[in-house]
Amino acid sequence: MSDFDRVLVLETSGRVGQVALASGERVLAEERLAEAHRRASDLASTVQRLLTAQSWKARDLTAVVVGLGPGSYTGLRVGLASAKALSYATGCKFFGVETFAAIAIRAPSANRAITVIADALQGKLFVRDYSRRDGDLTATSPLRIIQGATWLESLPAGTIVTGPAAKGFADKVATTEELLHESRPVDLLAVAQRCPWAVNSDVWQAEPLYLRGSSAEEKAAGRA
Repeated sequence: MSDFDRVLVLETSGRVGQVALASGERVLAEERLAEAHRRASDLASTVQRLLTAQSWKARDLTAVVVGLGPGSYTGLRVGLASAKALSYATGCKFFGVETFAAIAIRAPSANRAITVIADALQGKLFVRDYSRRDGDLTATSPLRIIQGATWLESLPAGTIVTGPAAKGFADKVATTEELLHESRPVDLLAVAQRCPWAVNSDVWQAEPLYLRGSSAEEKAAGRA
């Protein structure tokens, strides 16, 4: 049996959570969670609803794929904790996927140099650069936080920009269309299968890609 015969995909890095069931490279069913429904209980009930509709049980799953971010601090914690618990309880394989790679893989195939950006607050951006050659996506820089103005000045010519913060720079750089700025379950699934460098399959060691603490933690540190 393939690891990807019966897969649950969780993408909770954005403002709207996404849950899907997939087989092979095909998504069979998916559902989006409203921004107000970000609790573990909301996620669990959505997963159960999709499993029931597909006539699957949790123990039938061969893998769980989850986005590691960067993204929403709360959303990532809920999604990752749920994925870890499910993998541990059922024995299915675990694939923690870098969300930026899932966004980069969505860029049109003609784009060879791709940069993904997201808002890191206080005028800063989460940034990672990618390259596509012969259809294969690879990372060409580490994931980092940088001042938006500094990033803009250093952006190489010919780079296509995408990601949740790309819309804010559409008048300054070449960007993908807005529909491509967020990752989807099918994109996480593609990265899990094709880009091992962007995957953490250690259920015990996988952590969200925050690079920084929550806003509350940063405020507390500032007061200290």
